[in-house]
Amino acid sequence: MSMKLYLKTLAGLEALAADELKQAGAKAIDVGRRGVSFEGDNKVLYRICMHSRFAVRVLRFLTTFEAKTPDDLYRNGARFPWENMLDAEGSFVIDATVHSEGFSHSHFAALKLKDAIVDRFRGKTGKRPSIDKHRPDLRINLHISGSTVTLSIDASGEQLSRRGYRPSTARAPLNEVLAAGLLALSGWRPGVPLYDPMCGSGTFSTEAALWASGLPIQAGRKHFAFMDWSDFDRDVWNEVRAEAMDSIQAVETPIFASDVHPGAIRQLRESLEGADVEDWVKVQQTDFFKLEPQTEGGSLVLNPPYGERMDPGDVVGLYEQIGDRLKFHWTGFEAWVISSNEEALKRVGLRPHKRHPVFNGSLECKWVGFSMYRGSKADQYKRNA
Repeated sequence: MSMKLYLKTLAGLEALAADELKQAGAKAIDVGRRGVSFEGDNKVLYRICMHSRFAVRVLRFLTTFEAKTPDDLYRNGARFPWENMLDAEGSFVIDATVHSEGFSHSHFAALKLKDAIVDRFRGKTGKRPSIDKHRPDLRINLHISGSTVTLSIDASGEQLSRRGYRPSTARAPLNEVLAAGLLALSGWRPGVPLYDPMCGSGTFSTEAALWASGLPIQAGRKHFAFMDWSDFDRDVWNEVRAEAMDSIQAVETPIFASDVHPGAIRQLRESLEGADVEDWVKVQQTDFFKLEPQTEGGSLVLNPPYGERMDPGDVVGLYEQIGDRLKFHWTGFEAWVISSNEEALKRVGLRPHKRHPVFNGSLECKWVGFSMYRGSKADQYKRNA
């Protein structure tokens, strides 16, 4: 049975997510802002939840209606046959997003819909489901834009961006979906040597190794929200999981991760071990400004400080040093830098060949590519002996 579905992603990654959906067999793909709508059966849904590198959440559309007032929301919400989706003794939670003058805030709208659902169950069964914010049987998504209400249920459960490999102690880590998206936007592909020389907790390196290995992104996850649905098909799920395990391959791509801080190296190793890719990334504690390339070409990805906690002169000087290091020590490479500091990016002193606007959390950033090639771009990359 085909379902109407919606993949939530990050700004700037929508086209990447659409390509991913196409490869999974999705139909009626329509790219929007921070999301992509599509249609697919259980197999397509399960594949996306297992493999997607760019999905934050996947939602299943239930219904839409008009509601200009809270009473309209209650009345229409109570008409939906929730008993077909949830047992009377089960649990649910509502995530609400509201852009409407008819509703004061999202929490109030969520409470109104909650009352409608509970009252419908009481009227039908004499019982009511409970609220569970941590592990509900059904996570309902309420979206109100103007007077248009859209109800969906969450297929993923915990956000798909939370891969489960990153240490909880990591400071200001790069979002996993963002890191995967930046790698793809840079044009890097498995087979090309990759350097992550300011690695922090190692999100770039870990995502690159997962991509190169074919390891399913969610291979370690034990539970998805769709497993609690009444139409969950375990046979199809087992088929998708077996298919995913067959895609794993040995990594031949040279991936190098380094950082000057010993604490970052500890967190990097934890991330790599958590993702089961520790054998495929070469780790070194060293300063970027002392690091030398180990291959004849490849890509560098850098997430330097943006300057929020630095003296303006210091951050500008840092970016000038980055540019000098790239120019004089990384000839034959491409370097990609993410930063919210436009002025500092200009001080790299290299002409960018590509720019992608992205957000790192709430910070509006640029993902900027620089080429340090002599003559034509090499097609082959070789390891130095």
